[in-house]
Amino acid sequence: MPSCTSLARVVLLALVLGSGVALSKQEPAVPPAVTDMETGLAVNASDGIAIHGYDPVAYVIDHEAVPGSAEFATSWRGAEWRFSSARNRALFVADPARYAPQYGGFGAYGTAIGKAYDVDPRVFDVIDGRLYLHRNDRVRALWQRNPEGYIAEADDTWRQRVRSAGS
Repeated sequence: MPSCTSLARVVLLALVLGSGVALSKQEPAVPPAVTDMETGLAVNASDGIAIHGYDPVAYVIDHEAVPGSAEFATSWRGAEWRFSSARNRALFVADPARYAPQYGGFGAYGTAIGKAYDVDPRVFDVIDGRLYLHRNDRVRALWQRNPEGYIAEADDTWRQRVRSAGS
């Protein structure tokens, strides 16, 4: 029979090794967000700037990820939104819901599985005129296997968040 000291060492080793595994599998940190006072929902906004400063209108109209400029900025849902031109800013101000990314700008696949992940603003899809941002190219490839299914799941998750934020 092992001594108490040997058994204690084995238990301590198991705890140390187990915590190392747990640390390596931690979820990524929740991205910086601001809260939309109108809906009570978070908007993915690093330093208060939505979509890492990219122009939301350019995604939908030009199907390109174009950095915006502080010169052409507006405020909506608690975040600063930047645009590459005065024209794009005017289009957004006239109909922000048409151009804003789905799910507050959090990753579309992450939303489908109930997570709030930051995005790479250069990795996106526009489907039926709606902007979906992705965490990286690998996640986008996964998303593209079944976009309709993931959209349905993410829409349902987002609706649940809206309902719970309103109560």
